[in-house]
Amino acid sequence: MRRLHFKLTLEPGLEAVVRLAQLHQYATDLVDGERVLIGPALRERMVLNFPAREPGDVLNSLLGEGPVGWTLSGQEQGGSLVVISTEGPGVSFSAIGRILEQVAPEAFLKPIAYEPIPGNSLTAHSKALH
Repeated sequence: MRRLHFKLTLEPGLEAVVRLAQLHQYATDLVDGERVLIGPALRERMVLNFPAREPGDVLNSLLGEGPVGWTLSGQEQGGSLVVISTEGPGVSFSAIGRILEQVAPEAFLKPIAYEPIPGNSLTAHSKALH
Protein backbone atom coordinates (compact mmCIF):
# COMPACT_ATOMS: atom_id res chain seq x y z
CA MET A 1 0.00 0.00 0.00
CA ARG A 2 1.25 3.42 -0.88
CA ARG A 3 1.61 5.86 2.00
CA LEU A 4 -0.01 9.21 1.24
CA HIS A 5 -0.46 12.57 2.91
CA PHE A 6 -4.00 13.85 3.26
CA LYS A 7 -6.64 15.20 5.61
CA LEU A 8 -10.07 13.72 6.12
CA THR A 9 -12.80 15.78 7.71
CA LEU A 10 -15.67 13.72 9.02
CA GLU A 11 -18.55 13.76 11.48
CA PRO A 12 -18.59 10.35 13.16
CA GLY A 13 -20.43 11.19 16.38
CA LEU A 14 -19.16 11.35 19.95
CA GLU A 15 -18.91 7.60 20.62
CA ALA A 16 -16.91 7.03 17.44
CA VAL A 17 -14.59 9.93 18.28
CA VAL A 18 -13.90 8.33 21.66
CA ARG A 19 -13.05 5.00 20.01
CA LEU A 20 -10.80 6.72 17.44
CA ALA A 21 -9.00 8.62 20.21
CA GLN A 22 -8.54 5.39 22.17
CA LEU A 23 -7.16 3.69 19.06
CA HIS A 24 -4.69 6.51 18.46
CA GLN A 25 -3.56 6.33 22.09
CA TYR A 26 -3.17 2.55 21.82
CA ALA A 27 -1.08 2.91 18.65
CA THR A 28 1.08 5.62 20.20
CA ASP A 29 1.69 3.51 23.29
CA LEU A 30 2.74 0.57 21.10
CA VAL A 31 5.38 2.63 19.31
CA ASP A 32 6.58 4.35 22.50
CA GLY A 33 6.93 1.00 24.26
CA GLU A 34 4.72 2.12 27.12
CA ARG A 35 2.21 -0.09 28.87
CA VAL A 36 -0.50 -0.74 26.29
CA LEU A 37 -4.09 -0.45 27.43
CA ILE A 38 -7.17 -0.66 25.25
CA GLY A 39 -9.79 1.93 26.16
CA PRO A 40 -13.12 0.49 27.32
CA ALA A 41 -15.21 1.80 24.39
CA LEU A 42 -12.67 0.50 21.87
CA ARG A 43 -12.38 -2.87 23.59
CA GLU A 44 -16.16 -3.23 23.64
CA ARG A 45 -16.36 -2.47 19.90
CA MET A 46 -13.64 -5.00 19.05
CA VAL A 47 -15.28 -7.72 21.15
CA LEU A 48 -18.60 -6.98 19.43
CA ASN A 49 -17.04 -7.11 15.94
CA PHE A 50 -14.67 -10.04 16.57
CA PRO A 51 -15.95 -12.13 19.49
CA ALA A 52 -13.55 -15.03 18.84
CA ARG A 53 -10.38 -12.88 18.72
CA GLU A 54 -8.38 -10.97 21.29
CA PRO A 55 -9.01 -7.21 20.94
CA GLY A 56 -5.27 -6.46 20.92
CA ASP A 57 -4.70 -8.84 18.02
CA VAL A 58 -7.47 -7.18 16.00
CA LEU A 59 -6.09 -3.70 16.69
CA ASN A 60 -2.55 -4.75 15.82
CA SER A 61 -3.75 -6.09 12.47
CA LEU A 62 -5.61 -2.83 11.77
CA LEU A 63 -2.64 -0.65 12.67
CA GLY A 64 0.20 -2.59 11.09
CA GLU A 65 3.79 -1.95 12.16
CA GLY A 66 5.66 1.26 12.83
CA PRO A 67 4.38 4.74 13.60
CA VAL A 68 0.64 5.25 13.33
CA GLY A 69 1.06 7.86 10.55
CA TRP A 70 -1.99 9.96 11.44
CA THR A 71 -3.35 12.31 14.08
CA LEU A 72 -6.84 13.09 15.24
CA SER A 73 -8.03 16.62 16.01
CA GLY A 74 -11.18 18.69 16.29
CA GLN A 75 -12.26 21.01 13.51
CA GLU A 76 -11.41 24.65 14.21
CA GLN A 77 -14.92 25.77 13.25
CA GLY A 78 -16.38 23.90 16.17
CA GLY A 79 -19.23 21.45 16.03
CA SER A 80 -18.75 17.73 15.89
CA LEU A 81 -16.33 17.60 12.97
CA VAL A 82 -13.11 15.62 13.36
CA VAL A 83 -9.98 15.83 11.22
CA ILE A 84 -7.69 12.88 10.57
CA SER A 85 -4.38 14.21 9.22
CA THR A 86 -1.48 12.12 8.07
CA GLU A 87 1.97 12.84 9.46
CA GLY A 88 5.51 11.55 9.19
CA PRO A 89 5.64 8.68 6.71
CA GLY A 90 1.91 9.02 6.05
CA VAL A 91 -0.60 6.21 5.73
CA SER A 92 -2.57 4.64 2.92
CA PHE A 93 -6.11 5.81 2.38
CA SER A 94 -7.29 2.19 2.41
CA ALA A 95 -5.78 1.68 5.88
CA ILE A 96 -7.75 4.64 7.24
CA GLY A 97 -10.86 3.27 5.51
CA ARG A 98 -10.42 -0.11 7.24
CA ILE A 99 -9.90 1.59 10.58
CA LEU A 100 -13.05 3.66 10.17
CA GLU A 101 -14.99 0.60 9.02
CA GLN A 102 -14.12 -1.35 12.18
CA VAL A 103 -13.72 1.38 14.81
CA ALA A 104 -16.09 4.14 13.70
CA PRO A 105 -18.50 2.94 10.99
CA GLU A 106 -20.84 5.82 11.87
CA ALA A 107 -18.40 8.09 10.03
CA PHE A 108 -19.70 6.74 6.71
CA LEU A 109 -23.25 7.96 7.39
CA LYS A 110 -22.30 11.57 6.60
CA PRO A 111 -20.09 13.07 3.89
CA ILE A 112 -16.33 12.83 4.33
CA ALA A 113 -14.08 15.52 2.87
CA TYR A 114 -10.73 14.39 1.47
CA GLU A 115 -7.96 16.96 1.00
CA PRO A 116 -4.52 15.97 -0.26
CA ILE A 117 -1.58 17.53 1.59
CA PRO A 118 1.13 18.68 -0.80
CA GLY A 119 4.29 16.67 -0.49
CA ASN A 120 6.48 14.10 -2.15
CA SER A 121 3.77 11.46 -2.05
CA LEU A 122 1.60 13.20 -4.65
CA THR A 123 2.21 12.31 -8.25
CA ALA A 124 1.42 14.65 -11.14
CA HIS A 125 -1.63 12.51 -11.91
CA SER A 126 -2.99 12.70 -8.35
CA LYS A 127 -2.39 16.47 -8.24
CA ALA A 128 -4.40 16.84 -11.43
CA LEU A 129 -7.34 15.07 -9.80
CA HIS A 130 -7.65 17.65 -7.02
